[in-house]
Amino acid sequence: MKTLRLLAAGAVALSMTASAALAQDKKVVLKLSYWVPPTHALTPGYKEWDEALRKATNGTLSIQLFPSSQLGSGPDHYDMIKGGVADIGLINPGYTPGRFPVISVSDLPFQTKDSHATAAALTGWYKKYAAKEMADVMTCHAFTHEPGTFHMTKKEVRRPEDIRGLKIRAGNATMAEYITSLGGSSVQVPIMEAFETLNRGITEGITIPWGGLVTMNFGKVVKVHTEVPLYVSTFTHNINKRTYDSLSPTQRKALDDTCTPDFARQIYRHWGKEERDYEIKLRSTPEAGRTIVKLSPDDIAAWRKSAEPVVASWKASVTKAGYNADEVYKEFQAAMKAGGAAFE
Repeated sequence: MKTLRLLAAGAVALSMTASAALAQDKKVVLKLSYWVPPTHALTPGYKEWDEALRKATNGTLSIQLFPSSQLGSGPDHYDMIKGGVADIGLINPGYTPGRFPVISVSDLPFQTKDSHATAAALTGWYKKYAAKEMADVMTCHAFTHEPGTFHMTKKEVRRPEDIRGLKIRAGNATMAEYITSLGGSSVQVPIMEAFETLNRGITEGITIPWGGLVTMNFGKVVKVHTEVPLYVSTFTHNINKRTYDSLSPTQRKALDDTCTPDFARQIYRHWGKEERDYEIKLRSTPEAGRTIVKLSPDDIAAWRKSAEPVVASWKASVTKAGYNADEVYKEFQAAMKAGGAAFE
């Protein structure tokens, strides 16, 4: 009985100590900056992130959202987090081509097929390289949008040679390079201006996920769609190092516990589901006058062959940055396959 009383007393003491530690923690509000509007499907995931941190820290650590580029433009977000303009930020490494060559591997054509699986697999794989490639900040998550493809105003795109001579708004720098390598012209305009260029015939197509046909109304001007998981754009959530170091041990642990592959998938899942639902609806019940171009295995093989120069170019950039490109590529593909995300 005496032993039990001592154990019980010890447990109470530990509980009181833990409660006291939480009570002593200063309240910290982390500024999370992102450049898409508050209506974007990432927002519900960010609110869940805030709830998880509040719960784990007795309300001493929380997140305040700053959408719509309130604190700075999309391409500036990495340096904003590095400099402390915001504590957490949504980064698109493709906005600064050549700066982060390792993470851009997932932007290569025909790498992934499932964004939910990719969020977990990519986060787990990139941790090893992020410490060097994004050394100025902490990398919490890495993820992509749903696979995008060619959406054209008139012309069917079935084979790589069909791109020759076409003017297409590319989804990222890698896709721009790919389109150019196929004899097309990559037209670089902001996504919010892309509708008008398509509508006026300045461009003849765009590479976007299927959901963009609905959420950004591109479905009103593009009517021919190639059914293949052509590409994705990659994103990361990064944290200011000084902010992280200033947190209490309890608060740091709470943040660490959310910077995991599983939590990356949880935050992303709302956007992924929205995109997937739109894609299923559009592909299964195409509107009158809308054409879905289905590719044969031979077509797919031709496309993958045509992407080899872009992969070689990526490897050269990674080698120049001081990495073993073949090893990086092999490890990435193995991680995607193990996570059920690889396009095979």
